[in-house]
Amino acid sequence: MKARIHTLISAISANMYEREHIIALSLLAGAAGMNTFLYGHPGTAKSLISRRIACAFEVAEYFEYLMNRFSTPEEIFGPVSIKALKEDQYIRKTEHYLPKADFAFLDEIWKASPAILNTLLTLVNERIFKNGDMIQQVPLKVLMSASNEIPEPNQGLDALYDRFILRLTVPPIEQATNFHALLQTKPARAKPEVDEALKIKKHELAKWRNQMHEVELPAHVLAVFDEIKQRLNHSYEDHQVYVSDRRWQRIAYLVKAAAFLNERSQVQLNDLFILKHCLWNQVEDVPLVNQAVENAILETGLAFESELEALTIEKEMLEQNILNSFYYTDDVYESYLIRGKEYLRAVTNLDHHYKDKVLYLELNKMGTKKDFFAVDESGEEIRGIVCNFNGSRICTLKGGYYGLEETVSPYIKHSKGTTRSSVASEVRIDLLQQLKQLEQKLQADVVRIQQRFKTERAALDSPFVQEADIQQLQQGMQQQLERYQLQMQDCARLEQLCRS
Repeated sequence: MKARIHTLISAISANMYEREHIIALSLLAGAAGMNTFLYGHPGTAKSLISRRIACAFEVAEYFEYLMNRFSTPEEIFGPVSIKALKEDQYIRKTEHYLPKADFAFLDEIWKASPAILNTLLTLVNERIFKNGDMIQQVPLKVLMSASNEIPEPNQGLDALYDRFILRLTVPPIEQATNFHALLQTKPARAKPEVDEALKIKKHELAKWRNQMHEVELPAHVLAVFDEIKQRLNHSYEDHQVYVSDRRWQRIAYLVKAAAFLNERSQVQLNDLFILKHCLWNQVEDVPLVNQAVENAILETGLAFESELEALTIEKEMLEQNILNSFYYTDDVYESYLIRGKEYLRAVTNLDHHYKDKVLYLELNKMGTKKDFFAVDESGEEIRGIVCNFNGSRICTLKGGYYGLEETVSPYIKHSKGTTRSSVASEVRIDLLQQLKQLEQKLQADVVRIQQRFKTERAALDSPFVQEADIQQLQQGMQQQLERYQLQMQDCARLEQLCRS
């Protein structure tokens, strides 16, 4: 099936420059029974895209109409039967009109009158058409619409707009090579040659749509949905992107359809890039939606069930413990016990009367802002000099015979960061054991993550996801594994430290 879909997309995309991805997504929506809205300036091949998509399906009745503000219901739903009217019945002749179509394209849909749009809402939502006293079942399988404008909020069009799950912008051709090719070729045909064996048949469509429901949404995919919903609801205080519960449900079905057409029984992270084309309402939403989807996939999706954050915190705590055991984490001062109190030794050269004078500063005064007197080695106060640490570890001396000022630093026995002379063997053994346990946890997590990535990497290729998105996902996978590698290298470094 996957090869068939690839070939089918290639066939209907022939000479459609920079429209291949739009056509692929529109085909996906058509296969899933989800409505598509194409937004773009006039002349960007929106109508042609719809006709090409119709060529991919077995279509019994194709209906296309360019709407305007003067369009009447008769032009869309069929003229009123004169014969029935004579019999006092208001019945439309729907043959060859929208109620009888199985594939429809409505161009400039938002220009239609309220009478048309209200009837269209019921038809699109329930696939029924009230024709006189009869409820007529509508065989519509695929609906596409287009416009060069987007309905403004609170204009009575929100309900209908909400039914268009896939929303694609169709910009003018951007790349010079494609533009030159466009200039030199004939206008693209509306109906390219498509092998009948490739076309999606009606019986296949019904069967596939039932099977698409059976595709699973694994836990890490559901976590990404949760994250995207949270980001759209709360991340942008001045600009919220509203997505109805109904649309969320149908978006989930659309990504299930993508997995199914790729011959998978589960949705993968790469399928979720499709959400970028389903969640925006206005053009200004697009960059916000793109960012929310990409970040959720790369951050929440790839990191799902990963213990890396917790293990990193555990490693950092263990590293601090190791450093505390092997290095002095603070300056250690030489202290002296004088008259039952601890003192720090310092030397002053405040003036020639105090040249190379040894002072003893009370340890408890360090870090305070109170004045005090130093003592000599016998514990007698030296009242000629006023001392103050000023909230620091450097002491300011004031006084002497000339009222001078000087700063002194107490003698440091072991400076911060220097290696401890000895560490107990039992401490080393305990730290090495903790490191080994941490490495085992990291390795087990890596194996589990690698296995999930391996499964997803084998099926990353999808006609519904752009190459740039796939590359972004691959890079994210690689970066996630590299982060594990860095933590394991850190463990090896710490182990070497413990053994040295």
